[in-house]
Amino acid sequence: MNMTTNVKLAEQVLPLTLIAGKPEENLQLLATVFANIQVGIMIIDAESHLIVEVNPMAATLIGSSRQEIVGMPCHRFVCPAQAGECPITDCGQLVDNAERTLFTAAGECLPVMKTVARITLDGRPHLVESFVDISARKRAEAAQVQSEDRYRDLLENANDLVQSVDPSGSFLYVNRAWKERLGYSDEEIARMKVFDVISPACHSHCALLFQQILGGQAIPRVEVQFLAKDGSIVVLEGSINCSFVEGKPMVTRGIFRDITERKAMELELQQSEERYRRLVEDAPEAIFVHSAGNFLYANMEAVRLLGAKSSEELIGQPVLSFFHPDCREVIRNRMRQLESPEEVAPRMDLKLVRPDGTVIDVESAGSSIRSQGMPAIQVVLRDITSRKKQEKDREDWSRKLESMVEEKTRHLKEAQTKLIQSEKMSSLGEVISGAAHELNNPLAGILGAIQMLRRSALAYPIVPELLDDIDVLESMETAAARCQSIVDDLIRFSTQAHCSFSRISINSVLRDTLEMMGEQYVQAGIRVSWQTDEALPDLEGDFVKLLEVFVNLLHNARNALPDGGSIEIATRLVKKYGETAQVVVAIRDNGCGIPAANLSKIFDPFFTTKPAGKGPGLGLTMCYGIIKRHHGDIDVRSTLGKGTEVTVTLPVRQPAAPTSHSEE
Repeated sequence: MNMTTNVKLAEQVLPLTLIAGKPEENLQLLATVFANIQVGIMIIDAESHLIVEVNPMAATLIGSSRQEIVGMPCHRFVCPAQAGECPITDCGQLVDNAERTLFTAAGECLPVMKTVARITLDGRPHLVESFVDISARKRAEAAQVQSEDRYRDLLENANDLVQSVDPSGSFLYVNRAWKERLGYSDEEIARMKVFDVISPACHSHCALLFQQILGGQAIPRVEVQFLAKDGSIVVLEGSINCSFVEGKPMVTRGIFRDITERKAMELELQQSEERYRRLVEDAPEAIFVHSAGNFLYANMEAVRLLGAKSSEELIGQPVLSFFHPDCREVIRNRMRQLESPEEVAPRMDLKLVRPDGTVIDVESAGSSIRSQGMPAIQVVLRDITSRKKQEKDREDWSRKLESMVEEKTRHLKEAQTKLIQSEKMSSLGEVISGAAHELNNPLAGILGAIQMLRRSALAYPIVPELLDDIDVLESMETAAARCQSIVDDLIRFSTQAHCSFSRISINSVLRDTLEMMGEQYVQAGIRVSWQTDEALPDLEGDFVKLLEVFVNLLHNARNALPDGGSIEIATRLVKKYGETAQVVVAIRDNGCGIPAANLSKIFDPFFTTKPAGKGPGLGLTMCYGIIKRHHGDIDVRSTLGKGTEVTVTLPVRQPAAPTSHSEE
């Protein structure tokens, strides 16, 4: 196709405004436009339906060269109609910006927007078909439809409540979740306004928000209460925005999340926290929270226990300053242990120190928590001062009771021993009394005979042979006299001889005893210490018999100190509730002591550890009898190698209170 043809076509096809006075330039401009326009143009003979011309864009869209297209029937590319069925020439249709299909040389279908115009060229009718490729637009429309479907599906299946409302308050759209949660039908929603579903309590607040939104203000977060169809309150949280066209509000869009359960839980949590706060605040135990070793919180009992005036006085103070220095290292270790989350420290006893210096025993338990957004430790303290005192009192009473039981057991054993001793002495007394009387008469006869023989021998002249006989008689007399003395002691023991009771001072008895034996102690190198109660009352007793008792006891103490030593003598008054006052005399030496095996036999008649001939072993037996005759008691305790202590207990008043008494 030459330029002249293009110009002719351009004159018919592109009736552009020409440049006045320049026809050649106008024709040239039209031809250039026809060749370069980005619209496919095809010239078709209306009678033969053959393509007579195409511009470069049409050839490009068809995918073939101009030479291959020109001369082909139009239905090969732009219309599939058969001969005699052309929509334009045969059916009289008008095609203007209509969507049609272009068939490419490769056999593909290309969607186009087509316009058909009638023109006359060289006296013959022609059709000018112009078309634009709309495949990209179709793809975009398809993608948009798909996107809208996805968006609609997303909205419909969202758990959040979505709504669109026009400026008058009518609903334009609500999603499935909105309808299901509030319970309204589509018919009801179509008749409703947005304020019909807003709780009356929120009307004023929402009206203000609605005005702000329509005024162009964005509301990023709003909390509102909707009324469900069943009358229940639904609490929603969400955001609302508004779209504008030419500055006018068109649609408000709201997306809400149902927070009814969350609000109920928050309310319950708030109430629970309030209950917990009251429980902690009014707890009878001290509770405080600290972080990094400093107080964050303290309840009223903690304030009282720590000796503060208020909880504010404690906040920020170091916790360790309120504990005893001996406990602080233990507390530091517990703090390090409780740095781990959800850790619990077992109960342990500690000591608090109040600002006034008062020390309080407490029982402490701790656990790791979070407070004010930071790791913290909650401590529960219980005042156990009274409990500690009670425990100490129980321990003291227990020890005292054990001591009393031991003392009572010892007394019972001593009483049993003394009872056995008393019974034994009583039985021995009866036997000894009879034996002494039986021995006394023969001994008197023997002694008289010996004395008579000695006098007869002395009547003769003294010769050496007679002197030997006289010496034998003297030895026999001495032996008989000693036997008679022993028998006399036995008789005194068995009958307790003669006791004359009068008011005497036990301290005077002891002083006289020491005066009698003082020289012996000095010669033996024995030190005597004297600790007497000078306020002792006089007691009823036999001065001479008691003097004999203490002489025997101090004589035994001297014998226990062959190499010297010390003797302690002490007196005191003992008064027990419901009993007669008693005077106690204690004589203690640091001598050799008495073997345990001999302690139970020391009061037995004739028991002695002295060599034969050094004593009959009746000294302590006599002492025992005299003290018992005074209704008193004598007790001996000794440790081998450490010494002996003899305790004599005498009543101040005798049961019958006699002034004198004798037994034959």
